Amino acid sequence: MTKEFKETVENMKNSAVYEKKQYWEERGLNQSDAEVVHILRTSTNDFLDKLSTIVNANTPKESKLTAIRDIVDKLPWDDLDTEEKEFLSEVIAPAIEAAGFDPWSII
Repeated sequence: MTKEFKETVENMKNSAVYEKKQYWEERGLNQSDAEVVHILRTSTNDFLDKLSTIVNANTPKESKLTAIRDIVDKLPWDDLDTEEKEFLSEVIAPAIEAAGFDPWSII
């Protein structure tokens, strides 16, 4: 695990990107209700934990890519509207990139 990856994950976990209204307003959105914010936060943190495990695994890059695609597919996409899906995608993309993969070929 690179220092950049570790810092990216820690910064994302400690951010209040979903919890602070200003981040929604910067996107031209009204903040989603508390239940959706909770879904976004818990699924992001769970994703980051799983991504860290994958990155640390002693497996070939192709195996890691497959595993990352799998955890992305298991995010609660069906519980989110279009704007929330885009928000989640943009939040997790830097961690995927820091792991050495192109997020937009995965998400």
